[in-house]
Amino acid sequence: MNHQASTSDTKVQCTSDGTASAANESDARNELTAAQDAVHRLRRYVPAAVAEAVLHDQEKLRGERRKVAVLFADAVGFTHLSASLDAESVFDLINDLLSRLVECVHRYGGMVDKFTGDGLMAVFGAPVAHENDSEMAVRAALDMQKAAAEFEPIARAQLGAPLQIRIGIHTGLAIAGILGTQEQAAYTVIGDTVNMAARLEALAQTGHILVSSRVYHQTRALFNFQSLGTTPVKGIDQPVPIYEPIGDRSEPLPTRGLEGITGVFVGRDAELEQLRALLAAFLNDQRGRLIVLQGEAGMGKSRLVTETLSTITSDQVSIWKGRGLPYAQGVGYGIFRSLLQGVARSRSFGAAWDSQVSPPLRLFLWQMLGRLSPEEQVRLRHLGPERAKQLTTLALREWVLGEARQQPVALILDDFHWADDLSRDALRTLVNLIHKAPVLLCVMTRPQPESPLELAVPPAEEPLVTPLHLELELKPLSPEHSRALLAHLVDLSSMPETLVNTILSRAEGNPFYIEEFVRMLIEKEMLALGDHQWQVTSAVELQTLEIPTTLRGLMMARVDRLPQDLQDVLRNAAVIGLQFSARLLEEVESRLHGPASVLPPLERLAGLGLLEERSRAGEQVYAFRHIVTQETVYRSLLRSQRPALHRTVAECIESVYAADLVNQAEVLALHYDRARERGKALRYTLLAGDRARERFANREAIEYYSRALQLSQHLGQRQAERWQAAVGLGQVEQHIGEYEEAIACYQAALDEWEEVNPEERAQVFLRLGQVWSRRGNLQEAGEELHKALAQLDQAGNVLPALRAQVYSELGVLSRRQGDLTAAQKWLEQGLSLVGDSEHYDVLSSILNRLGGVHYNRSEWDEATKCVERALELRQRLGDVVGSARSLNNLGILKYTSGDWDGASTDLERAAELHERIGEVEGLSLSYNNLGVLCAERGEWEKAEKNLRRSFAIAQRIAHPYELAQAHKNLGLLYLLQKQWERCARHLKAAIPLYTEAGARANLDINDVYYLHGLLCLEQGQINTALEWTKRSYEMLHEMTNADEGESVEWGRYEQLMGRIAQARGDLKLARQHLEHSAAIFQASGSQIEAGRTAYWSSLLSLALQQPEKARKELATAQQVFEQLGATLDLRHVAEQLAQLEP
Repeated sequence: MNHQASTSDTKVQCTSDGTASAANESDARNELTAAQDAVHRLRRYVPAAVAEAVLHDQEKLRGERRKVAVLFADAVGFTHLSASLDAESVFDLINDLLSRLVECVHRYGGMVDKFTGDGLMAVFGAPVAHENDSEMAVRAALDMQKAAAEFEPIARAQLGAPLQIRIGIHTGLAIAGILGTQEQAAYTVIGDTVNMAARLEALAQTGHILVSSRVYHQTRALFNFQSLGTTPVKGIDQPVPIYEPIGDRSEPLPTRGLEGITGVFVGRDAELEQLRALLAAFLNDQRGRLIVLQGEAGMGKSRLVTETLSTITSDQVSIWKGRGLPYAQGVGYGIFRSLLQGVARSRSFGAAWDSQVSPPLRLFLWQMLGRLSPEEQVRLRHLGPERAKQLTTLALREWVLGEARQQPVALILDDFHWADDLSRDALRTLVNLIHKAPVLLCVMTRPQPESPLELAVPPAEEPLVTPLHLELELKPLSPEHSRALLAHLVDLSSMPETLVNTILSRAEGNPFYIEEFVRMLIEKEMLALGDHQWQVTSAVELQTLEIPTTLRGLMMARVDRLPQDLQDVLRNAAVIGLQFSARLLEEVESRLHGPASVLPPLERLAGLGLLEERSRAGEQVYAFRHIVTQETVYRSLLRSQRPALHRTVAECIESVYAADLVNQAEVLALHYDRARERGKALRYTLLAGDRARERFANREAIEYYSRALQLSQHLGQRQAERWQAAVGLGQVEQHIGEYEEAIACYQAALDEWEEVNPEERAQVFLRLGQVWSRRGNLQEAGEELHKALAQLDQAGNVLPALRAQVYSELGVLSRRQGDLTAAQKWLEQGLSLVGDSEHYDVLSSILNRLGGVHYNRSEWDEATKCVERALELRQRLGDVVGSARSLNNLGILKYTSGDWDGASTDLERAAELHERIGEVEGLSLSYNNLGVLCAERGEWEKAEKNLRRSFAIAQRIAHPYELAQAHKNLGLLYLLQKQWERCARHLKAAIPLYTEAGARANLDINDVYYLHGLLCLEQGQINTALEWTKRSYEMLHEMTNADEGESVEWGRYEQLMGRIAQARGDLKLARQHLEHSAAIFQASGSQIEAGRTAYWSSLLSLALQQPEKARKELATAQQVFEQLGATLDLRHVAEQLAQLEP
């Protein structure tokens, strides 16, 4: 019963009589009507979101950086043509035209930012963003052309000449918000993106639309475009490419491959057939599936998945994609963060999970996306990192199940070899969902011999034609398939055969190499696009071409042909990492080469297929299209150049993200380490280690702390940092169960820096005590805990919560040693320190443990009060994990006191919560208790199912104490079923496991002795039964330091002694023991045992020729068993009643 809790409060206020006056109601109605009228009027000019915010929440419209698409439209020559009209006619005419254009803007969710005399400026993406704002802007522009064409006859009738419009569109980051003074202000968008759109409009021919290359690249799959080459643009150093949209494409273009070539998929027929068969089974039987697809870079994993999913529609399956990034490995849940960002982009933020995730858990999804407000962060402050991890995974689980309830869902997780530890742990939990809902998990990864991806998929309960789990490894293409791919791209008849063979041999079956090689030839203008194939233009030049020997060599050859300015940008970006923000790169470029915009070169590099733009809220982000490109460019840098560049990048990160350096700790640690700035590297490495440990990203935390210790060896006077690293490393080792390593780390910290303050030493001694306790060495654990108390005494009256934790651990030790008096004393001392504090985690843990002590003393009322208080506290604070533990304890209390239906409800709720959270130790405990309850009720099948589940979990986590409990209770089940050999085998296995867990004299071991005694008695082995019963007495005597007691355990001892005495023929002694047993159970309130004692007493009465007394005792037992639903015991009573004469 050791858990932590979080805090949250909800307060509701109302008037004294709960009603509002009639006057107040009238005022409220008038205000509401006025507000609705105002919104209606404003909507004529601005979108509804802006109108609502202007009236009710102007904070929403504060200045912010947003990605937007900006459109300028202008009626060409209108001023000149309208010179002959009066002012009123001019106004009416232009107002008619603009009204038609505004309708086009609003049709696609845009906002008219301003009217520009004869035209307008429209914005898509502010104040409300859409995932396809560039598409919406182009569609609005095409509709504007149609609207202008429809308006042309009206204009010609009044002006005597046609009136046409021209349009310019650009997309990018801009500042959006209210601009102006208190007297007059407007919601608007400003920045370079706006200027570029205006200049494109000015360059457009009458009746035409011009868009930038960025708009073109984002929408070319949807529209037909005409390339107009490049043109000088004011404010841009180099000519920019421009395009004109002609109309919608009849068929969308593929997103991969070479322009002008229809993609071909070769050499993967067998794999594609397997995947499509599994997909069909997934859709048909609505059973979840897991796909793990492995292959080296460039082997076509993503393309294979795309081809597999191409046969289904969004109406059949919801498909969400996430991707791992190498420089995001220190960011918890990185791959699921990217997946949820896609969900948030495709839906309104709240709608993405409000209907699927319970309110307390939504905060954890918002936290994953960095969307928590300071107030919401405060609500989570009291949660420990383990709780936060469990609840975050639970939130993910709820969201996935919610999606799957609506329709089957597929989660596509690409580049999982870069997934952080938390993403890996979350995936292991989500894998279990394939048995519960139509969830398809598709994981793509490179082979990882050092840390293979191990996912345990429980077997299906019934045989399936198509398995639940499929693992495929993509091998290189065969020479025949490689040639077929190359032949699809290039007319091989025009290419020298020696060159073809060289390309194929160098490619080694890697499709990406083949595609990139062809791209290189295109860029060298050695190939020209013919009829669905690229044709060789100069065989002579090809014969003299130097062929790169590797894929990296090929990529480097492409980079070397770039203009120097683009090479510089690409190399600096490679130093930053696979993915980078344009803002950070611009700061780096500014420091290295002077102020300049990096957006034009980034757009050119994206157009060349080397980079691609990524969506991220509030920031423009680019990424290398392939990791090989980034690695190749980075490795081309001289080793002597790299430290200075990494130093510049690190300093720029500190400058650009000065307000949020904590969240940059991982990348700063990396860059300062590579810059050989050991002091700063140590600082950020420790911070990254702490962040990883708090997220329970254990592998990463170990790496960071170990690196910090290495760095500290090169620096003088760094005892504080070495202490932090050693203690942090010990905490991680302790959590993952590497107790020897944890002890070594803690001890090294204590030995190396004796001058550290007493409070910190006390914390380490506390952790040492916990570790020794888990290893089963209770004596060593007690010594370390008392050292912690000595340090706290030296520090004075400080840190009451820490002292309470030490008392609590001492209470646990005393309970495990069987000294309930000492256990209660320690726990009550701890409770006195935090009972009125806000240390809810410590308080709830102590209450649960104290409830356990009262339970062992058969003090049901006190036990219930403690556990119910802990449960109420945890439920109010949203602590799901703690609530599950408290529900389990309440179930035990209700079981013992006779409320078996209530016990079943609480234990099932506890098991459900533990399973949702993925907390296996608690789940094992709940299954165990449910199994015992079902066994006592005679529900054999259900009992064995739950106990076997508990046993399997205990085996998997190698928890000796829980494994001993599972053995003990399986022994109980087989005892009740009269399967003597199986019972004996499990009871025998339990005792050494208790010893291994460090238990010497406690109530669970006593239960095993008691069950052994019952087993021997049932088999007629009276003397052996007496020996086991004497061992039980000796243990109870040692634990209570008394010859008798009032606990349930003492009552069972007396009951068993009575039955043994009767079996030996000493009926008088039997009556004494059974009467004593009945008194104990009557006092303690243990109904089931009171009923059984009445039953055994009836058999004794029959032996004493006292049938009426026996009948009364059987009636008493029958009443108890009927109330509890103890069917097996009722059957025994019925058999005896049937034998009695009326």
